[in-house]
Amino acid sequence: MPLRTVLAALVACSLLASLASAAASRPLNVVLIVADDLGAHDLGVTGSRFHETPHLDRLAAQGMRFTQAYSACTVCSPSRAALLTGLYPARLKLTDWIKGHAAPQAKLQPPTWTQQLNLDHVTLAERLTAGTASERTSLHLGKWHLGGDGFEPEKQGFGLNLGGDHRGQPPSYFAPYGLPRLPDGPAGEYLTDREGDEAVRFITAHRDRPFLLNYWPYSVHTPLQAKPELVAKYRAKAQLVGGSQTNATYAAMLESLDTTVGRILRALDEQGLADHTLVIFTSDNGGLVLGSAPPTSNAPLRAGKGSPYEGGHRVPLLVKWPGVTPPGSTSAQPVMGIDLHPTLAEATGLAPEAVAKLNLDGVSLVPLLRQPTASLPREALLWHYPHYHPGGATPYAALRSGDWKLIQFYESGRHELYRLSTDPGETQDLAGTETNQVMVLARQLAALQNKVQAQWPMPNPGWNPVPIPTPAQGPIALHSRQAFVHGELLRYEPQPFKDTLGWWAKEGDWAEWILDVASPGHYSLEILHGCGNGSGGSEVAFSIGTSKVTFTVQETGGFQNFVWRNLGRLELPTGRQSLQVRPLKKPGGAVMDIRELRLIPAPGP
Repeated sequence: MPLRTVLAALVACSLLASLASAAASRPLNVVLIVADDLGAHDLGVTGSRFHETPHLDRLAAQGMRFTQAYSACTVCSPSRAALLTGLYPARLKLTDWIKGHAAPQAKLQPPTWTQQLNLDHVTLAERLTAGTASERTSLHLGKWHLGGDGFEPEKQGFGLNLGGDHRGQPPSYFAPYGLPRLPDGPAGEYLTDREGDEAVRFITAHRDRPFLLNYWPYSVHTPLQAKPELVAKYRAKAQLVGGSQTNATYAAMLESLDTTVGRILRALDEQGLADHTLVIFTSDNGGLVLGSAPPTSNAPLRAGKGSPYEGGHRVPLLVKWPGVTPPGSTSAQPVMGIDLHPTLAEATGLAPEAVAKLNLDGVSLVPLLRQPTASLPREALLWHYPHYHPGGATPYAALRSGDWKLIQFYESGRHELYRLSTDPGETQDLAGTETNQVMVLARQLAALQNKVQAQWPMPNPGWNPVPIPTPAQGPIALHSRQAFVHGELLRYEPQPFKDTLGWWAKEGDWAEWILDVASPGHYSLEILHGCGNGSGGSEVAFSIGTSKVTFTVQETGGFQNFVWRNLGRLELPTGRQSLQVRPLKKPGGAVMDIRELRLIPAPGP
């Protein structure tokens, strides 16, 4: 071989080595795409036969697809805040979409919850652009919905913001959009196309500098608006393809979103950045299934956005990390949006030990991204939603532990239990037969709620309860879950290991049972109650109409050590009545716990 050729080869090898070294030392680019209201089975790669998503399907083929990925909440704002911070919505005290849904006639009222992402939390943008990563530039593009003035993306670590403000949906998907943070394009321009233009422009302008592109498209949230030619295409297709997904406008919106994702991936290729960019695609909650012509179907998962069931918070999650994630791989590990913050912190250079010291609720998925069969150091996932949703959901909490999922409904304290490995559609409630499992998971749920300092829904003083019917003869049994509670702390604590009126630490708190008395007369009152050591001595009165009995609470050896006690006689008038219990004096830490009352007919003077 001629010397000139040898020298040229050596120079070329040296140049390639130099370029490889420079690429290895350059911080990783991150593209995080969070769709709005996109269901777990809306993509072609996740099972849809109606929607066409070739670019997202290709992204899945180039990286890893998580088959049991969850959002941190069943609605958008809490999920997005959790994703940015790595903290559960319950810990953030941001537990509903901003500004939430008022339910003035409901039994419970939500806690005073935070209606913005407070600035004292470290966001993903702040993490990825601080310290040694300070050369990384960042853009938030699209929906924000985590607070208005003073809480916008620029205040949360993003260098640039296009489109993000207080709102949760665009006034229009066609220009003029009515989005003050995104200048209008020519009349009729489609918003998702415009977002694609801005994403490509950002990537091209920063090809020589590491970046974070936080693209949160407004699509596929309502209002359902799409390009007419695509709507016509899917209307024709709906006549040919069976199944439960048939909304042509929604399908057309999703195709436009898929096209924009394809443009972003192509821009990374064209700028020579694809091999040094980590791309994540997910959604903020399950698909919306409300209305006479619902946007989508999450089948075989149950229900959708706003619900405690799998359709409400199961989402797609695709991760492409060249050189790390095996192409075409899948993981069945249950993961959540809170995991993306620690994952990206580690992927961009923070040591695993340092990530662990961040005290986040999420865990890094880097071990899974390297090896799909790896395990995660976590026992359970938590959902805490102390709100009502327009779709009909009432306040609830849920826990996913292994194959099991427990749902606790706050209004009644009732539990539902499902084994997701054999029943992903949650069709068979096993709470009645797997009582030990309910007990184990309920304790685990309570411990996790206490750990994150979850806020509880409290009794609504404006609620007008339906009277409890009483038998024409025989005893009247009244349970603590049927009580109408007044006050700041007193509440019904759910079964199975509490199932009582508890937290009675305020002397001014009281409770009542609204009765429809069918058989008036004298009744003997018995209570099943408990009182902890050091809390005895409270004087308490039960009253109904003009009749009243008072007694002094005695210690029973523990608030959960329940003892029956006969208090005396009450005279019950006929019709709608209020049986009230009020403390008259409380010398100890709490009054008592009450699980059950019995009114036993006691004729005579």
